[in-house]
Amino acid sequence: MLIFGLNNEVKAKVNEEYFDKYVKRLYNLMEKKIDKLLFDRDGQIDLVLTDDEAIHALNLEYRGVDESTDVLAFAYLEVTEFEQEEGDIVVGDVFISVETAKKQAKEKRHTLKEELAILFVHGLLHLFGLDHKNNKEEEEMEKWAEKILL
Repeated sequence: MLIFGLNNEVKAKVNEEYFDKYVKRLYNLMEKKIDKLLFDRDGQIDLVLTDDEAIHALNLEYRGVDESTDVLAFAYLEVTEFEQEEGDIVVGDVFISVETAKKQAKEKRHTLKEELAILFVHGLLHLFGLDHKNNKEEEEMEKWAEKILL
């Protein structure tokens, strides 16, 4: 099972349940893979809604990129030895710049909530090892995103 938490630093008008449904869809679609990955333990995922300044600082510190971005995913499964620990496993954190999401929503002509959902699902997929470094990976990631966003 996946446990979800929301930290809304910018007080965007969305609630935890809005995002939790995407966590549940991801889990339902990938249950066997996720349970195996987490050794049948619960996994904690947190979403932080923030601004351009904060995400810029994170992007610079952790990726060496001196600019703001829309979404960052920190997959702790890749860098921790959680197998040795007991209790829930911290899967990772997804950070979304609401400022950038607003701009992108306007450009794409959909709502802020829709853009936040797209970015959140993108981050979730990164937490579980999906990436888009080449066309094949990108196609697979888009396929999963479409299923979750239905």
